[in-house]
Amino acid sequence: MPFFWVWLIVVIIATALVIVGVSWYYSKRVLQPLNHRVPLSVFPDQFHLPFENVAFDTKDGLRLRGWFIPAEGSEKTVILLHGWGNNRGDTLSATHFLHESGFNLLYFDFRACGESAGAVSTVGYLETNDAEAALEYLAARKPECAQSVGLYGISMGASVAIYCAARHPEIKCVAAEGTFDSYEKVVGRWAWINIKIPHYPFVPLSLFFVRMKLGADPEAYSPAGEIAKISPRPIFFIHGSHDNLVPVKDARKLFDKAGEPKEMWVVAGAAHAKCAETGGAEYRQRLCAFFTKNL
Repeated sequence: MPFFWVWLIVVIIATALVIVGVSWYYSKRVLQPLNHRVPLSVFPDQFHLPFENVAFDTKDGLRLRGWFIPAEGSEKTVILLHGWGNNRGDTLSATHFLHESGFNLLYFDFRACGESAGAVSTVGYLETNDAEAALEYLAARKPECAQSVGLYGISMGASVAIYCAARHPEIKCVAAEGTFDSYEKVVGRWAWINIKIPHYPFVPLSLFFVRMKLGADPEAYSPAGEIAKISPRPIFFIHGSHDNLVPVKDARKLFDKAGEPKEMWVVAGAAHAKCAETGGAEYRQRLCAFFTKNL
């Protein structure tokens, strides 16, 4: 065999191995974010809030941990769902003010995050089990606080909120911040922003490995296929104008698919998951008004 053809075969094999290796590595980054065990640094007592530590189990046997913050005499509860690679403390710092408006608040760490058990984080697929467990805990252990329940989610948490609300008519309303419309699209954009790998051929192969490891296709849990099922219950979309992970145009596509009643607020200057700190007092006013009206 001429040397040229030997060299070409070696190059092709080496290139294929690099593509497979990078894609396998990225599939691990998706399922096991490097910062998914950041210790809690924000706690309710920092805001002078009454709270109790809570724990409950998912249907696949993981113990999740969280806080229940009671509002005296209130039957209205907001369950708050954090983003990928974060923990409940991150969400508490942005939303604790809801307690002042008379809402009970239930925060918890998704699997493989914060103080909850688990080793795999799936950007929303298995996390739907976690939200289901939180709903079951509230109904079983605090039924007096489960008479009127709303969901707040940010990024991955917003996608989980949409999925669960579509299946639970008892959920009165949803506030969704920075939510993506498609699992595959957001994974691809995250890869480019954080690892600088091009979409083709790496992302499709990485997603193949993700599906292989999970034994399921997470794309089926994407908000685009679920959002229309929430109507006629209200949904409030909050999105940053400078969100480079989920562009505003994608958020508007999701908004267009939602049924009425719906509203959308684009926070000028806000990056992904930074609407609270950028929106300030207006953010607090709008979110309190939404839950006050609909719970």
